[in-house]
Amino acid sequence: MASTPVAGSGIGAAAGDDSDNDCRRYVVGTSPDASTRSISSDAVAVHRMLSFGSVGGATVCTCTDNVAAKYETRSDVRYVVPDHRRRAIGPAAVSSGPASTALEPDPGDDQVVPWGIERLGVDSLPAKTDSSREATIAVLDTGIDPDHESLEVDDGASFVDCEDGCDDDWEDNGTHGTHIAGTAAAADNDVGVVGVTPDAELCAVKVLDGDGGGRDSEIAAAIEWCADEGLEVLTLSLGGPEPGPILEDAIAYAYENGTLVFAAAGNAGPDEGTVDYPAAYDACIAVGATDSRDEVAEFSARGEGLELVAPGVDVVSTAPGDDYETMDGTSMAVPHVAGLAARLLDAGVPHAEDTTDPDDPGGVRGILRETAEDLGVDETEQGYGLVDAESAAEAIEAVATEGATAVRASRATLTGAVRSLEDDGTADGFFEWRPADGDGWSETDSQTVVEDETFEATADGLEPETAYEFRAVVESGSGNEAGETTAFTTGADSLAVETDDATPLDHGSLHCVGSLEGVADADAVEAGFQWRAADDDSWTDTEGTERAGIGEFEEELSGLEPETAYEVRAVVTDGDETATGDAVSVETDPEPGVPELEAFEVSDNSSQNSVGASVQWTVTDRDSDLAEITSELRYADDEEVLHSATSELEGGEESGTHTLRNADRIEGAGEEYEITIRATDHEDNAADASEEVTLDERSPAPSIDSFEVEATDFLGTPAADVEWTVSDEGGELWDLELELRLADDDEVLDDASSMARGDEDAGDHRLTGADDGAGREHEVTITVTDYFEQTTTETKRVTLDE
Repeated sequence: MASTPVAGSGIGAAAGDDSDNDCRRYVVGTSPDASTRSISSDAVAVHRMLSFGSVGGATVCTCTDNVAAKYETRSDVRYVVPDHRRRAIGPAAVSSGPASTALEPDPGDDQVVPWGIERLGVDSLPAKTDSSREATIAVLDTGIDPDHESLEVDDGASFVDCEDGCDDDWEDNGTHGTHIAGTAAAADNDVGVVGVTPDAELCAVKVLDGDGGGRDSEIAAAIEWCADEGLEVLTLSLGGPEPGPILEDAIAYAYENGTLVFAAAGNAGPDEGTVDYPAAYDACIAVGATDSRDEVAEFSARGEGLELVAPGVDVVSTAPGDDYETMDGTSMAVPHVAGLAARLLDAGVPHAEDTTDPDDPGGVRGILRETAEDLGVDETEQGYGLVDAESAAEAIEAVATEGATAVRASRATLTGAVRSLEDDGTADGFFEWRPADGDGWSETDSQTVVEDETFEATADGLEPETAYEFRAVVESGSGNEAGETTAFTTGADSLAVETDDATPLDHGSLHCVGSLEGVADADAVEAGFQWRAADDDSWTDTEGTERAGIGEFEEELSGLEPETAYEVRAVVTDGDETATGDAVSVETDPEPGVPELEAFEVSDNSSQNSVGASVQWTVTDRDSDLAEITSELRYADDEEVLHSATSELEGGEESGTHTLRNADRIEGAGEEYEITIRATDHEDNAADASEEVTLDERSPAPSIDSFEVEATDFLGTPAADVEWTVSDEGGELWDLELELRLADDDEVLDDASSMARGDEDAGDHRLTGADDGAGREHEVTITVTDYFEQTTTETKRVTLDE
């Protein structure tokens, strides 16, 4: 399992402070056919883009509230919500009950078996069968201490920044994650404590920072990664009261792809009456807490969605620095159930037989529910009840039908596994088979089988290209047990092969897939590929592999030329007889090199508050090694950077938008700017581009379209009535002032002002002169100003009435 670096996070105009310019960090859930580029183009910064298969995806971005509202109106957007922060759940405060009796081991002490491990009765579970999976428990939390004496961490990944100079990105900055890991899988090594599944592989997935908090998008990205990596058990001892649809998407995606997700129900207690998110989602298994008296802990959340309860009070487990601590909380209950699930998976039980039916999932989830112990309280307090390993062991089917191998035209090898024989040391095992549309069963010869082992037999006399079904059967003193029925289809009665696909891996190699459709009844054949450059006549054979039956096969071709068209076809050989599939055409990738800026477009998006530029970019990298892209805004011929935006990249092609701002619009409008962009890969290769543009070009000064002055009087005092109309080509009228004074005199006798706005305004005012001004000549001056403080002035003379 490869370690993954911190997932990409961009820093745009407001990414550092979600409150700037009404910008916030949003999660935009999209349908499968959504145009994510158009979403990116409206955002200040794009932090992550996630894919959840047929459900759709999600784009995590910083944008204004207005842009978020625009997203909500789109038919290809499923939801638009803030990127909430979740917290580690616990440890809880226990307000009543007996004093802690948990023993925290000291260095050198004998190993301690925590009371919760004993209460579960995990020793009754069977060991792994030879053919079973080795379940890995991924702890999505604050990280795990990689050097703890009781923990063996297989690998890790981080989706948040590690603090204080961690040696490993996924190292625990706190205690929470290490404590969860110990309960699930502390090693049975005669020191410290022992976990539920001491042989399980641990994967540390850091989603919470040193303060115990992490964003929904970071957690969802981690869940998506775990599912894609094939990790089968995830713990989420974190949550919050707000729904997080991106978490619902991610957990459903994981569940459908073979992963069980266990989450803490929350520590709100009975008063709140609700289960935290994401535990409340159907695809997630919500776990509450019990104490050593099998009573539901007072702090354990109640409500609809609670599925199981497990020990969560006085739980002693590992802490960083070869230490051990006792904690309480539903967080501590989660790894008890997750560890038990790993044991069941190791015994060969599938995670769920039906992921679309939350009421009857079957598999491990079904066994955990069906065998849970009823504590005699309401379902909202205990769900299905307290997990019980002994009962779970008894519910494991005695025999499992595994599959058919070495399938030929008239025979196939059938395989099964013995999971449990109860008190019987050995039993008789055989297979029943029949055509898929048949009634009666045929049987293979019986053989002696033992617990925790696989067995196989050959079905003969089959018809070519025909669908069959079969099941494994174990007959012992306790009775007969049959596994689930499994299907297969026999191959053709002649050599037959198809070329399924050929795709480039890089500039010098291809991945080829073929399907062996028939081997007649040969014991073994050679299956491989032939290839040639598109302009060649002769074929070159690959090494190929020996195949005992029909089915898909694959091979990698290497040593090819970059950017070259090739033809590839599957081939099968039996002695002197050969069959080939149709050729497919494919072209190798270009040689790896520096990033390339495929698009760099700058547009003016200034507002009344700032000078602004929108930078749309597309960057590619032939060896899929993109790392980072940064845009910068500065005045032309000036080195000082006014604003910058950065996005972390991954893969071979990404597109996005950066918004750059100069907050000093009065100074900066109409100026010449230089905008630069720089993309880098992980080898520090870079591609640069720049463009000089004039942003927010100023319109001409405002116009005085009409200015009429009429002499009058106001209650016997001479006055002037003024009517005016003004306009501004740029639509940015700002202020208007009127002044009355005696002709050739600077003293202002009266004035008036108006907050002119927009592209046109009009009004009228009365200006009052001095008592002795009747019959004397006056001046009336109008001054109109725009946003940029550009002014236009006009003066008229008038003799006020006597």
